[in-house]
Amino acid sequence: HFKMKHNPRKMKWTKAYRRAAGKELQLDSTFNFEKKRLTPTRYNRNLMVKTIRAMQIVNRIREVRKERFNKQRLAVQIRKRQTSAQKEVLKNAKLLEGPSKTTALAYEREIAAATKVKSKAKIKSKVQVVSKTGGGEMEMEE
Repeated sequence: HFKMKHNPRKMKWTKAYRRAAGKELQLDSTFNFEKKRLTPTRYNRNLMVKTIRAMQIVNRIREVRKERFNKQRLAVQIRKRQTSAQKEVLKNAKLLEGPSKTTALAYEREIAAATKVKSKAKIKSKVQVVSKTGGGEMEMEE
């Protein structure tokens, strides 16, 4: 089984899968520093010190970017979890008692207002599209 050919984008433990699925950074300028340099250079102590310092700086930058990428990726999941919990509360807001009931009802009003605004925006965009196309409509006889 080990010698069989497998598509690396489907094997979950590979870098190709993680990049294709959006779980790792794909394009980042810090990856350019890891390229092989085929031209040998003469030993220079100052150059070595500068190179090592630059490597440390690049590693710090890469860590910060990786952390930011993971936070943004996981923030979507957290928002989904919150919205699913809030939907559950909205469905059963009448069963709640005390201060949680008032907050649930306030959130319900807030969502209702937001959906009204969204629907008005959709209607406006549809009207604009019709007016932009010229409004030359065909009349149908029945």
